[in-house]
Amino acid sequence: MNKHQTDHLVNHYGAQSTDINKQSIAESFGASASSYDSGAALQRSVGNKLLELTKACDKGILLDLGTGPGYFTSALSDRSQQVIGLDIATPMLQFAQARNQQIDCWWLAGDAENLPLANECVSGVFSSLMLQWTHDLAQALAESQRVLQVTGQIAFTTLLNGTLSELASAWSRVDQHQHVNSFMDLGQIEQIINHSGFKLCHMELKPQVVWYDSVVGLMKDLKAIGASQTAHAQRGLMGKSQLQALKQGYEPYRCNGKLPATYQVLYVVLEKI
Repeated sequence: MNKHQTDHLVNHYGAQSTDINKQSIAESFGASASSYDSGAALQRSVGNKLLELTKACDKGILLDLGTGPGYFTSALSDRSQQVIGLDIATPMLQFAQARNQQIDCWWLAGDAENLPLANECVSGVFSSLMLQWTHDLAQALAESQRVLQVTGQIAFTTLLNGTLSELASAWSRVDQHQHVNSFMDLGQIEQIINHSGFKLCHMELKPQVVWYDSVVGLMKDLKAIGASQTAHAQRGLMGKSQLQALKQGYEPYRCNGKLPATYQVLYVVLEKI
């Protein structure tokens, strides 16, 4: 898209959020842009399942909300006339653009809770494993509803409370600090959706387990995708005694020689009415 083509899509009245926590999250995920793929097996699996629920809009625009490294851009481009890749982390956008040079995509820096887009300018929204990082899910859904055309759908996945419960339990053997991110529970999500004004088309909870040889392998994956930096973990490097205690705390979960990391993944499709 050139500037003339995109001017009618931009909401010139929306200001970018300057919340320091969001900036920290943007920096963390942005710093992981080049390493993200190495630890993103779960993200790819979940996103591919979400694609199956995403409504094609051959003559419209699809918004990839939280595009990350642009892994799904090509598939979304095949399902639409035009795709917008939006992310709060500029390095992610740069990486995604370099990865998808053959795709006609408009890359846009923005915040899901304050989209820099005009009203009713997109036909669909795709957002996989991003909305759990927003401060206000209701506001994020309201913004998607604002930019969606009538009958347009948002298909998204998010993480629920209980995600990485094995890791949280293992850390409790080390200290009482919070090392694992906390998320909403299903009841909270349902309440937000019930008050969103959207029509609920699909909702399904699918716990997904990723298996590791060691807890160190899990932590390396979390670091690779930038997620480890968003938890309220204690500062400083982990000592040998702490690492040993963490390993011992995780061992009771070992099954068939592997350690499980369970993610509570919620799939949702909403339609604007």
